[in-house]
Amino acid sequence: MIDVLNWWVLLEVIGVAVWPVAFRVFRNLPDRGYAFIKPLGLLLIAYPFWLLTTLGFLTNTRGAVIAVAVVVAAASWWLARRPMNDESLSLLKWARQNKTSLIVTELVFTVAFIAWAFVRAHNPEISATEKPMEFAFLNGVLQSDHFPPLDPWLSGYAISYYYFGYLIVALLTLLSGVASSVAFNLAIASWFALAATGAFGLAYNLIQNSKLEIRRTTALFFSLFAPVFLLVIGNLEGLFESLHAKGLGSADFWNWLDVKGLAQASVTQTFVPMDNWWWWRASRVIHDVVAGQTQEVIDEFPQFSFLLGDLHPHLLALPFVLLALALALDLLQTNGASEKSKVTRLANFEFEWFPVSFLLLPLILGGLFFLNSWDILPYGFILVAAYALARYRMASQWDARAARALIVFVVALGAASVILYLPFFISFQSQAGGLLPVLFVKTRLHQFLIMFGLFVFILGALFARLIWERRDIRARDWLSRATPIWLGVLAFPLLVAAFALVVVGLSPALQDQVRGVLPTLGDNVLAGVIAAYLGPWLADPWLFVLLALIFAATLLLLREYLVDHSTTFVLLIVFTAFLLTFGVEFVYLRDQFGTRMNTVFKFYFQTWTLLAIASAYAVFYLSQTLRGVARVAWFVGLAMFLGASLIYPTFALPNRTNDFRNPGTLDGMAWVRDYNPSDYAAIQWLAANAPRGAVTLEAPGKEYSYDNRISMATGLPTVLGWAGHESQWRGGSKQFKDDATGVDRAADVQRIYQTLDAKELLTLLDKYAIKFVVVGALEREQYGLAKSQIDKFGKVMPLVFENGDVRIYGRSN
Repeated sequence: MIDVLNWWVLLEVIGVAVWPVAFRVFRNLPDRGYAFIKPLGLLLIAYPFWLLTTLGFLTNTRGAVIAVAVVVAAASWWLARRPMNDESLSLLKWARQNKTSLIVTELVFTVAFIAWAFVRAHNPEISATEKPMEFAFLNGVLQSDHFPPLDPWLSGYAISYYYFGYLIVALLTLLSGVASSVAFNLAIASWFALAATGAFGLAYNLIQNSKLEIRRTTALFFSLFAPVFLLVIGNLEGLFESLHAKGLGSADFWNWLDVKGLAQASVTQTFVPMDNWWWWRASRVIHDVVAGQTQEVIDEFPQFSFLLGDLHPHLLALPFVLLALALALDLLQTNGASEKSKVTRLANFEFEWFPVSFLLLPLILGGLFFLNSWDILPYGFILVAAYALARYRMASQWDARAARALIVFVVALGAASVILYLPFFISFQSQAGGLLPVLFVKTRLHQFLIMFGLFVFILGALFARLIWERRDIRARDWLSRATPIWLGVLAFPLLVAAFALVVVGLSPALQDQVRGVLPTLGDNVLAGVIAAYLGPWLADPWLFVLLALIFAATLLLLREYLVDHSTTFVLLIVFTAFLLTFGVEFVYLRDQFGTRMNTVFKFYFQTWTLLAIASAYAVFYLSQTLRGVARVAWFVGLAMFLGASLIYPTFALPNRTNDFRNPGTLDGMAWVRDYNPSDYAAIQWLAANAPRGAVTLEAPGKEYSYDNRISMATGLPTVLGWAGHESQWRGGSKQFKDDATGVDRAADVQRIYQTLDAKELLTLLDKYAIKFVVVGALEREQYGLAKSQIDKFGKVMPLVFENGDVRIYGRSN
């Protein structure tokens, strides 16, 4: 409990430290950015700490973090004393006037934090899926004197991954003084709370700045829908899990629904699914099948991600994604009548005495790439579009001057985003290899609606209402305006089809793939590509039709509601969200998986985020504007869809936590103490006695397993960890081999454990600068070690630790 309290207090202090910066920057938002002060504080402390430690001016220690935090806080509150050109209201006076909204914001954060800490305490194990990898990254950062941090699973190399989120968690770990195994779970709970607060803040600012006159309490109430939509509900797969468990529906229906694994799930004759990890299927509702073979597609959403408990980059970036949205909203809501408006200053490089307003844009945007590189596309687009819309609204036209201003803004923002994080970009390696066309598969409409059905219903009702409010426009005019949009939507897949023809024509491997799936076409590659690319759309065009209607409605309404800042912003993020889902039907980012799995995963997660915020505003708007039968029908429909979406967490949380019956702990490694006490003792000994960054040998492990438990739990680098993941992070496995001999690391590790030649052993130990050698049950089993093969280590280095079946041999030099 004390760890939870210390962590909460720490986040509160960090938020208060940078409150003046938020108050100055977010001057166009009703809450003056208060809902975002905690992620903003983490960013403003983590960035200079990372940069100075990377450049060698600081060492990665608790004292250095405290020093940076004190300087940032001092600069922030000094800034509070400086006069503002267009605002006379002081921070403290504003806080007194808005104390109700501040208290509610803090309650949202605190309740969400405590609630999810309780969930994690009943499911804290750092095991399975990619949690070992993420824990290794966190500990790798903590083991490093400078950045980029040491790679725990490839000694001699730095982490080749977007590790900024792990650095931020490590920063909190150092400041709080908690064990990293506890910090792992506290981070998940606090990120849940930060996301809840950010979603609440976005909705509150949208509602308060809407054209409707309402009381503050009304805005606060409807803003609560945003964290519920973002974090609490699941997709509609939970409803179908419940129906299937009860035994409802025919075999033909479940085969048609085609949610991977659902038709074969157990029937309990109750509405409660009981099979182990049934909730996993909700992240696999998009089912791609090529030539009778399933291609894995991931469609995670936040409730699933937090329930799973993986501290993955897409989850670590979530609070900062919401911070970027807040900045875009503030930019869009700039007062165009002001002579020194933010948009004008940005366009002409005319800043205040301290360019906080502009510098925060690339700091956040570049930081998103460092946190989770996929996020830079949607949120970079939203920031640029928000600027363009604000610029257009100021001038009421789009001319050459406006175009030049937009170009200057984009170039300056892009250049600054790269320059600020240049050390990371220089060292970063990636498996990304350009774009490839999506062949043979398209998402089916009913599976799309299982994923986003609630949001489609809510936003469809909003669109209908907004169109009704413009009923003075004739239907013929709506259609004439929509025609260019529909032509553009139709042209997009044709352009990508041409791209697909070129790509396939240049790739013999893709040509063989087309022939393999469509053998009747023979050598007619052109016909094969057209059939593979457009065939699924022509056979099932309904998702394409739905998205075309959404694009048309969104762009037409955007023109009509440009003077309404909140509605404009909602339409912008809705357009962006559905554009992401549209794009993954045609192209995907090439990686080692060879399918669109990862592209759908990353973009669907952001689609959910954007639609959740937009839908919260829509619920408010419709509740305030609908009357009569339409109002009743709206609330009935909302209750039905929301109730169906709540089935998932209602049943999944008890399933995941064993009905909360287990003793509560936030120590993610406590289970190892019971599962393998000897390994646990070895981990504790190394954590206490090994020099920082000392290379520690253990057997290379299988992916998604308990293997590599030593490097995972300590962050001490080993010669080779999860080789498959290392290959993904680095775009290949060339680092695993010795250029001179061609021998790979796995073979060298095997020789170290199995050789009886003392000279060969010392040579290999020196080759990788190994300080400690671990011999435990995993090493004995993997290499079939005889007693002589174990005892040989004692002839060249002393035995420094022994507990049960685990020995550790150490070298003094």
